[in-house]
Amino acid sequence: MNPWHRLPPLRSFRVLEAAARHQNYTRAADELHLTHSAVSHQIHALESTLGVRLFERSGRQMRATETGRALAQDVRATLDALAAAVDRVRAGDGGNAITVSVLPSFAAAWLVGRLGGFLERHPQIELRLESTTALADFRNDGVDVAIRYGSGNYEGLDCIKLFDDEIFPTMSPKLRRSAKIRTPADLARVPLLRIRNQPWAPWFAAAGVALPEPRRGPVFNDSELALQTAIQGQGVVLARGSLASAKLRSGVLVAPFKQRIASPQTCYLVYPPTHGKKPSVQLFQAWLLDELRATPPSQGGVAA
Repeated sequence: MNPWHRLPPLRSFRVLEAAARHQNYTRAADELHLTHSAVSHQIHALESTLGVRLFERSGRQMRATETGRALAQDVRATLDALAAAVDRVRAGDGGNAITVSVLPSFAAAWLVGRLGGFLERHPQIELRLESTTALADFRNDGVDVAIRYGSGNYEGLDCIKLFDDEIFPTMSPKLRRSAKIRTPADLARVPLLRIRNQPWAPWFAAAGVALPEPRRGPVFNDSELALQTAIQGQGVVLARGSLASAKLRSGVLVAPFKQRIASPQTCYLVYPPTHGKKPSVQLFQAWLLDELRATPPSQGGVAA
């Protein structure tokens, strides 16, 4: 007898996967367009059918048990495989489209100017570029691959390291002249622009200067906006070399000091394992790695 007839409804597995991933019934309900009570009901029904506890209360939250996490992981892999199979059927030719999610800063600084080479090499591929700071969830937004800075520790995803980076202060030549910036200590005289999750303190320590972490002034969630603000002479920004290199070469920004520190975040190409089987993803990954080897993002210009 076919064992499939013993399977609970597919909907309950989708609810399980979302609830385990979010560790929160309310967020799972929002994602699936259900009510909190509907999610709770689906989980209770699945527990009754299987005869095991899948979630347990932890404070005000419902967290997956070890059994629940293991089952959710298997369900996630199965749903990803099913989605990939459907995509292959829809594509007809084995997958001639790809949606790439990338940070606006990296898109502007490096990627966009080179995409013509990919399209010329693979004219059959329909490329869709989403320039956004939002993290891709790959299950609901149609994204095939994402280019992101991070730790590379993304559960359930394949992460291909693209390059390391360095960070250092950059500013407009005009501001450097007017503020007479010669040593790191001189930064106390100019506004310090802040990028979210990129503190100044580690660079201050490496440069041997006793300046406090800036607490005032604008905070940017995208490096390109901060760099453009620096170009306008409105302050000094702690920039990644990969994003500032073209601006340093053109002279709209200068790097006044030799001191560099390694960025705690590395650039990765990220995608679910099932997406890696798509021909369009394989072609894009191969082209991207070739392009990075040929013209790697600079680790920063020479101090001016």
